[in-house]
Amino acid sequence: MKFFTTLLLFAALTLTVHAQYQLKSPYLLNPSLAIGYVDSCASFWLHAYDSTYGGFYTNMDKTPVQYSAWGTQKNLQTQSRDAYGFVRAYQMTGNELYLYKARQALSFMYAHAWDNVNGGWYWELDKKGNHTGNTTKDAFHQHYALLGPTAFFEATRDSSQWTWAMKGYTNNESKLWDARPQYFGYYDLPNENWSSKTGKSFNSTVDAITTHLLHYYLMTGSSTYSTRMLQIVDNIMNHFVASMPAQKIGFVEGYDANWIASPSDTMTIMGHILKTAWCLCRVNEYFPDTTYIATAKKLFAHVYNNGYDKQLGGPYKDFSRTHGQMLMWGIADTAKAWWQMEQAVTSGLFLYRATGDESYLKVADETLDFFMKYFVDHVNGEVYENRTRYGKAAWGEQKGDGNKGGYHSIELGYYTWLYGSFFVNKQPFALYYNFPVATTERTISLTPIEIALNTYHIKEVTRNGVAYNDFNSTGKTVHIAANDGGKYKVTFELNSASGIASGTLPTPKSFQLMQNYPNPFNPSTIIRYELPAYSTVTLKLYDVLGKEVSTLVNGERSAGHYEVRFNAADLRSGVYFYTLRAGNFMQTKKMLLVK
Repeated sequence: MKFFTTLLLFAALTLTVHAQYQLKSPYLLNPSLAIGYVDSCASFWLHAYDSTYGGFYTNMDKTPVQYSAWGTQKNLQTQSRDAYGFVRAYQMTGNELYLYKARQALSFMYAHAWDNVNGGWYWELDKKGNHTGNTTKDAFHQHYALLGPTAFFEATRDSSQWTWAMKGYTNNESKLWDARPQYFGYYDLPNENWSSKTGKSFNSTVDAITTHLLHYYLMTGSSTYSTRMLQIVDNIMNHFVASMPAQKIGFVEGYDANWIASPSDTMTIMGHILKTAWCLCRVNEYFPDTTYIATAKKLFAHVYNNGYDKQLGGPYKDFSRTHGQMLMWGIADTAKAWWQMEQAVTSGLFLYRATGDESYLKVADETLDFFMKYFVDHVNGEVYENRTRYGKAAWGEQKGDGNKGGYHSIELGYYTWLYGSFFVNKQPFALYYNFPVATTERTISLTPIEIALNTYHIKEVTRNGVAYNDFNSTGKTVHIAANDGGKYKVTFELNSASGIASGTLPTPKSFQLMQNYPNPFNPSTIIRYELPAYSTVTLKLYDVLGKEVSTLVNGERSAGHYEVRFNAADLRSGVYFYTLRAGNFMQTKKMLLVK
């Protein structure tokens, strides 16, 4: 763990804590504003559709017209990313046109991008869907091909979309995955028929979590996906993070197949570092490990200290890891990229959830404020790809190219709605789902936000605008009888104890574990505790024989007042003990369950 110790040293310059930070972004003060923003982005991409040959054009101008000067391609990534954006726009607005357009994008992709001979996806397509030019099957495109189908299945449970998602996923696992024990990971650059596979990279590794693995695990609970995801985390810790002490800034992003750093691949991207922090935070929700949050904090602090605009907000774009200088790419002013701004918002909000530290909220807030003021085109819709430090045009103001589409702009709005509601305002959010009529009954699990499943529940459901009561609130499932279906609006709500420190009470002066209330209880009770300082905390429940029954808290917490609601519905009546450990502090109290 030498690399981790070094991380602690270079992160000594950390974010300043701002007591009772005052939000300035209207979109965090009122997250429902993100619905209108997403609607405007998705509406822009409607104009990219080609009614003659189908599919969505890749290159779009500042106004919603196809930018033919860059070509008339309809690349794989455009179809998948636009489909993702349309699905999320449907879920936030309920406008079924967006779901229809997502299906059109995916239908074009399935019809033209899949290689029926060798397997895998061609990524460069012309306006008629013919694959042209580059025939490599790089991991970046193979992973992102799964983005759209995965989102569509999540919102509809359309089995045909799952079939295609699994077709791509299975191909990735059989063709892209390097199973050598000492070098495991996804290859970066296979050729067309998979006979040659070279390299490992950030995109071949971390993007597997963001595009599909985490979502597959949440929808299925299958260890197939969690096992692979944890292997990816191992790659993150032992290669990307471990490389940081030897760099001027950032981490090594490109390697050969044996995880030896590529000397020619010297660019490091602030958004990739922040995305890595975001991934570690989300994985930690289901597989708690104190090193995940600690590493996420160090990654975030590294960007903040070395590649962040502390005056105006937002991370800068690209750097050389070898000499530490910003890469200017031919312009006089420093630049910021739309998707990297998103990573600062999402990782900042998630670290705020994990720690209660308002400095992370401040970064997310001021980045989002800058983004909404200067990246968003409030006249024509959608967002610009790049802006200078002061919010001016950088290399142009076109809205679509080979790596853009409707993904990151809409994903930012989607998570502003979810995270802003839950993490910042502690208020419910609602999403639309469309489950068509089917001949068999279904019980559908809904897990839209990547937080511990026992921290939130379904508050209410409507079907086709009418109250619908056939759902399991705590299980977060909706039951649909045979020959039934429709348009469902599902409202999710945090449980009464969210595990986030209260900002309205003074900082405690000492560690305290309170007696649970009520006591005796049946079946639920609340346990309160206080922390005078940032601590690594565990709160565990034991039976009278000393056997551990449940872990209620396991992670890092900032100073504050906390409460945890414990439900003992599955336990027998009797005496139980709960123990709080925080740093050197330990205290145990007794509770009585009477049924």
